Formats: sequence, C-alpha cells, structure tokens
Amino acid sequence: MRAELPAKERPDFHALVAAGPVAAAAAVALTALLPVLAQRESWAPRLLALACAAALAGVHLTAFAHGGVRRPGLALAAQALLGYGPMVQLGALWSAAGGFLAGGLLLVVRPARAVPAAGLVCVGAGLLAAWAAGSVDAGLAGAVSAGIAALALSGVGAAVRLTAEREEERRELKRDAIAEERKRFSRDVHDLLGLSLSAITLKGELVDRLVIGQPDRAKEELAELLIMSRRALADVRTVAAGYRELSLDDECRAAAAVLSAAGTRVTVARSGIADLPPEVATALAAVLREGVTNVVRHSTASWCAFSVSKEDGTAWLEIVNDGAGGPADGGTGSGSGLRNLVDRVESLGGTLVAESGADGTHRLLAAVPVGCGGVRRHRAADELTA
Repeated sequence: MRAELPAKERPDFHALVAAGPVAAAAAVALTALLPVLAQRESWAPRLLALACAAALAGVHLTAFAHGGVRRPGLALAAQALLGYGPMVQLGALWSAAGGFLAGGLLLVVRPARAVPAAGLVCVGAGLLAAWAAGSVDAGLAGAVSAGIAALALSGVGAAVRLTAEREEERRELKRDAIAEERKRFSRDVHDLLGLSLSAITLKGELVDRLVIGQPDRAKEELAELLIMSRRALADVRTVAAGYRELSLDDECRAAAAVLSAAGTRVTVARSGIADLPPEVATALAAVLREGVTNVVRHSTASWCAFSVSKEDGTAWLEIVNDGAGGPADGGTGSGSGLRNLVDRVESLGGTLVAESGADGTHRLLAAVPVGCGGVRRHRAADELTA
C-alpha cells in the first residue's frame, strides 16, 4: 500500500497557526496594560506599564512561541522581573502580567513540576495584588487573571508545537512515499521489462540471421517480435500506472518461448496454480521472469526446467538449469534483480533461495504461503533451508 500525498499545501492554515502565539501574547499584554491605562491618570505608570507589557510579550514570543530557547532560565527570570517588579508601583492592576511567567513554566518544564510551579506563581500574583490593594477580592481576581493568562499562553504554544511536529511527520511521510514510489518504479522496470527486452533482442538477432537465407521463417519470427514488443509496451504502461498484477500462466508460456528462442531446451511443469491469490501469482511470475532473464543473459545453459505448484498451503516455483558459474549465479545477494525478488517474496512471508550445485547446475527456489498462517510460513522456510 502506498502512502497518499496531500493534494496541496495549506499556507493559510499554517500562517494562522503561526499567528496564534502573537495574538495570545498581545491579548495577555493588553489584559495587564488596559486596567493601568484606564485607572491611572499619570503618564509615568502608563509608560511603565506599556514598556513592561511590550517587553513581556517580546520575551515570550522570542523564547517560548516556537519551541523554546537554549537558556529558558534567562527568559523566565526576565518574565518574573517584568511581571512582579511593576506591582510595587502599579499594584493589583498589574496582576495579570504574572501569567507570562506561569505560561512560560508550563511550556518549558515537565508537567509534573510545571503545574504546581505555575500554580504557585498565580497564587503569588494574587497575594501581591491583595497586599497592594489591601483587599482579598483583589487578590482573588489577580490570581484568576494570572491563571487564565497562563492557560491561554501555554495552550496556544503547545498547539503550535504540536502542529510543527505533525508537519514534520507529514513531510517525513511524504519523503518516504516518494522514495518508496521511486523504488517501486525502479524494481518494476527491472523485473517486468528484463525478460521482454531480452526476448526482443534474441528475436532481432534471429531475424537478422534468417532474413537472407530463410525469408519466410524470418517473417514468422518478425511477427513474434512485434507481439513481444507490444507486450513490452503494455508492461511499461502497467509500471507507469502502478498496476502490477501478472498472469503466472502467461509468464510460463512466455518464459518457455524465450528459452526456446535462445536455443535452450525447456521443460515446464504446472499444477494447482489456477486458484492462487493474485499477489502470490504476481510475485512468482516476477521471480520466473527474473530467473529466466538471468538464464538467457548470463548463463551457458543447454537446458532449463521450471515448475510451479501448490502444496500444503504453499506455492512453489523452482527453476533449474545447467549453466551455473555465470556472474548472476552468486546467490540471492548478487544483483539488484535478485534483491528485488527477495523483497517481493519476503513481503508475502515467503523465502527465496538461489544456489549452485557441484554438477554445474543452478537452482532458484521460491516458496510463498498461500494463507497467512505462521506455521505454514515457518514450514516453507525450514524446507528451503534444509
């Protein structure tokens, strides 16, 4: 299954999320500033409140709005100074500014410690407000306003941080999906077109030899070459469309035809494969294509026998030839083709083994469980490695 890529980016949404901390910091700063501007007639406390409110908002946005800073302790100290220091002159009107320190604690300290610490900060703001105003009601209002401000700042900051993490995860999924699609395309081009192009090459060479001495035979071979080329074109289209289901029966006939055209004596045995699941049949067909392609390209085989069957819940494919010793006969780890086949087979819980015998034969054996039971899977693996 391939991951679905998003149809388009949503810059408006991300801009809105990025603007959240600015709006929250501005709102809390105004919550602390407006009471001072409304109830103090002198310009000195007003200017003090304006400067401190701007500084508090700036420190918060710089330090905590986008994931924190290297030294959050300095930012917290600045928030404590700007949040509590002006209360000496501004009194209970400035109590909401304590929410900046509490919000910063909630954003940078672990929750187990941040929650009680932020609570103490809000209580402290309430106590200072009560002392400055000489009223319990003023203290209670100060603690509540500081708590609300802390929740607003920490909530928006946490939302932005979570959004950034999800965006990075989405980008990682997109990169993985692109890499997987490239891998699939490369694998399918190799697996699906290798045999077809080898067959076309062989037929072309044969036609070149026959065109002068046996023109009628050359016409017959040329007609078969055209059929093979059309099939290769169809394979290219299936790769581009991502549709990769193969017919195992068709591949058996095509493999036999290619081997015969290469002058290799062929023996084919098929039994019980009519009801194989499509994914199993496609995997075995791909193995057959690559195995026969290697026989044609890289071996000196005079005969090749392959068989496909189903037994005890496992589908088997075996390819044996007498041309071992070529560069493609090094086992399942040599060549991208066999590595691709190992990936295909193992993704279905199967096993692929390639080995050369002392008598000069080469054997490629694949087993894929038709069901999904673990017992069958392990049994197939044990039989292959026995």
